[in-house]
Amino acid sequence: MFRTDDLDEAHRRARLLCGRMRPLEPEMWLCAQANTVAEARVLGALMPTGLFEPSYDWAADTWYLGAALPGEDRELAAALPLTVDAYAAPGPVEGAFLRALGAGAATMLWRGAWPYVPEIPSHSPYGNSTNQRVELDVNGEHPEGRHTVYVHLQYDDEVGAAHLAAAIGGAVLGPVQVGR
Repeated sequence: MFRTDDLDEAHRRARLLCGRMRPLEPEMWLCAQANTVAEARVLGALMPTGLFEPSYDWAADTWYLGAALPGEDRELAAALPLTVDAYAAPGPVEGAFLRALGAGAATMLWRGAWPYVPEIPSHSPYGNSTNQRVELDVNGEHPEGRHTVYVHLQYDDEVGAAHLAAAIGGAVLGPVQVGR
């Protein structure tokens, strides 16, 4: 939908898309990888109820709440990288979250319902938010930009994707990705 190296611009365009949806949930989902002690501390303070888990050792039964990260920097450094995911009310948390990120991957996800317009055939007239959302992926590995805005639709809806992309000055970047 939209890809750039300018994180502020990617976030701005994602929020423009959110403005076109009817919000269905009071919270958005945030997920990030903390690679340094400083990143973990800032993300822990920002998301005190967020769940921090080892990023590459999913079998490990070690996790922390943001408010209960190890107090000693050496102990915290030994647990890195950590992946945090949390739910938060949209708004001020978004800018703070983006400023807290380092080079690790991150995602912001807003759920809603696309409006009923002929250009979005997969809208849901019943308020079903299944697969209707805006996603901002940060620090991805793409040659044409590190930050990507995606839309999720109820089903394979190329017409709806093209309509939404045009609304933010973007374009469909590739074929439909089922299950993304």
